[in-house]
Amino acid sequence: MRSKKTNVILHCLTCHKEEKIPYNVVKDFDLMDGGNPSTPPRSTGEQCGGEMYPQYYKGIHGHEHKLSDIL
Repeated sequence: MRSKKTNVILHCLTCHKEEKIPYNVVKDFDLMDGGNPSTPPRSTGEQCGGEMYPQYYKGIHGHEHKLSDIL
């Protein structure tokens, strides 16, 4: 049986802090975003206000987003 992912780690591109966000919350943001499916759901970091990008997230449209691809 395949285990379900419970969290997505978001990494701040400014201060490099990481936050664990429940997978279902990230997926809901992905569902609500009517924009470009090749852009992952992102948030703003609590520490510095910088952009938070997923360490790894496979979007609802099948796009894989990896932090290593943008660093």
